[in-house]
Amino acid sequence: MRKTWFSGFLFLLFLAGCEKANDSISIQYKAEIVGFDPNCSTCIVSFPDDLLKVKDLAGESQDNYYQLVNVHKSDFSIGQKLLLQVREAADTELPLCIAQYPSFQYKSLYALQYRNYDNLIANDTIELSYKNCLNDPLRQTYICFDSVVSDSRCPEGVLCVWEGEATARFKFQQYSGMEVIVDLKEGTQDTLVSGYHFSFLKLLPYPKYGTEPRSEDYKAVVTIKR
Repeated sequence: MRKTWFSGFLFLLFLAGCEKANDSISIQYKAEIVGFDPNCSTCIVSFPDDLLKVKDLAGESQDNYYQLVNVHKSDFSIGQKLLLQVREAADTELPLCIAQYPSFQYKSLYALQYRNYDNLIANDTIELSYKNCLNDPLRQTYICFDSVVSDSRCPEGVLCVWEGEATARFKFQQYSGMEVIVDLKEGTQDTLVSGYHFSFLKLLPYPKYGTEPRSEDYKAVVTIKR
């Protein structure tokens, strides 16, 4: 009996962990913010490239737009592109403002994971924000700045024996789901990753004495060549 209870607990813990695992880039759909629900300040999105897949998942929706019940206006702007892993929202997950005072007749989706993305401009120098991705439709690959592994650079205003170094983690994921993860030191030039010549030129911001940047403040300055 005790063993059965413990196994059930682990199963529930596994389910909860999957839903909240925002660090994964196992994302299926490309979406664009097209508006906001004025009652709830939630985001309204379109799926210009993946509409048929979303219709299969959640059904037809007015104007081919869908409402993300847990993605809010304060975090996004119209025209912003997202990579989403979504499912149809359950009735219990709908905010009261949607359930009782709906502004639109859009189907509601629950975003399990999401990241911002822009389309890749090859050979250009790009500031890639923390947790953001570049989409390369030609090779059907997302290139993402996943995290800062370490940052021991000597802060401005401090005299250090060693200048230190910074290391960032990048993910290269194909639409099919195959993924390559690589950790690179700042200043790494022309490393071959997943068929790309990738240079990690600089990590911004540079540390200053007495302050520590938040994770979301980081940007990786990169150059990507096919």
